[in-house]
Amino acid sequence: MDYSLKQTLRFRITIQTIKDNMRTTIILTFLFSVMAIMYTGIYPAFKDMMQDMMQSTALEQFSFIPGYEDMASYVGFLNIEMYQIFYILILGIIIGFIAASIISKEIESKTIDLLMSNPVSRKQIVFEKFFGLIPMMLIINFVVMFTIIGMTVVIDEELNFWYLFLTHVISIFYFLAVIAIGVLISTVFNEKMKSSITMMAVIVGMFILDSVSQTVQDYKNLGLISLKHYYNPYDALKFGEIDVAGTIVLFVVTIQVLVIAMIYFEHKDIQV
Repeated sequence: MDYSLKQTLRFRITIQTIKDNMRTTIILTFLFSVMAIMYTGIYPAFKDMMQDMMQSTALEQFSFIPGYEDMASYVGFLNIEMYQIFYILILGIIIGFIAASIISKEIESKTIDLLMSNPVSRKQIVFEKFFGLIPMMLIINFVVMFTIIGMTVVIDEELNFWYLFLTHVISIFYFLAVIAIGVLISTVFNEKMKSSITMMAVIVGMFILDSVSQTVQDYKNLGLISLKHYYNPYDALKFGEIDVAGTIVLFVVTIQVLVIAMIYFEHKDIQV
């Protein structure tokens, strides 16, 4: 087999992974775009109520969320309702759930032997499966961004679109780390539901740990083991500030976890 054909075959798994998740990508893009329309659209109606909350003690219940003190503003409202909850937590859980079943479902359904019959190594399978999920994340991410831009113009609120762009760009590194951890878990378990539920627990657990670190000073270091700690959409959305160190940490975590997944799967005993 010539070199060019081998190179083509190396991307077959990535392309197939993209195709397999296309329907899911379209559905999730639609759902999160609807959520973006809903939250941007209802802000004018809730603006006065949010300003009243700023004057009450009820505000303290949101102290675990970075930027909670600015929740009455349009940027602060988007930060809490859209990014901190539906992006970091909900979308993180969904993408992690999908990533955590990407290889385990092949093992469970006994189709892994078909993958390994290709002229590619097990490491290559993990590598391509990982990259096959990236387009889904990018499509959802930037369609939501453009939806928010459109709705912001419609409701005539003030928002720096460059800061919004930066917020979505740095979120890529958060989701890459989520995907990498999900793929690693997928190589460990042979049942897709078990691996997906484990990944969901990891995302929720990290969210809780970081929330505790935000509210209890004695446990502030707990946040260091959470991916959420290294992605703060509020600073980017409000001030255009990027946590460069945090972004680097997320990138390093992605590379390290992906390498571990590749090495582990290479030596994993698989019954086919």
